[in-house]
Amino acid sequence: MKDKAFLDTNILVYCFDERDLQKQQVARELVKTLVKTKRGRISTQSLQEFYNVVTKRLKCDKNAARLDVERYAKMFPVNNNTPKDILRAISINIQTQFTIYDSLIIAAAIAEGCEVVYSEDLNDGQSVDGVQIVNPFK
Repeated sequence: MKDKAFLDTNILVYCFDERDLQKQQVARELVKTLVKTKRGRISTQSLQEFYNVVTKRLKCDKNAARLDVERYAKMFPVNNNTPKDILRAISINIQTQFTIYDSLIIAAAIAEGCEVVYSEDLNDGQSVDGVQIVNPFK
């Protein structure tokens, strides 16, 4: 499938973050489009980080957050991070100086055959190992 897109954790979180309604709307539209076109991908890391952020920073109920994790896992194919992904992430970390966690997002996107990673946290417009980083909020 062409044009697969990977969603960084922050996109998933903004779907629930009512502190910035404009970003929430953009994130929800992006998720809706990627579900409809079956182009979206996420990883186990995305699900873990999502749960952590929404329960701690957004103070969401843990049981409700668990249901949201289940929902995302059904909406998108989920990359299960492997030792190969971790080693690729380390190479990306050395190459780019991104954190190991951001590098693992890119490594998972590569493993899923994605052409783009949607993220607010990475360098908009930068390409890493053939994957384009796009900030959907710009």
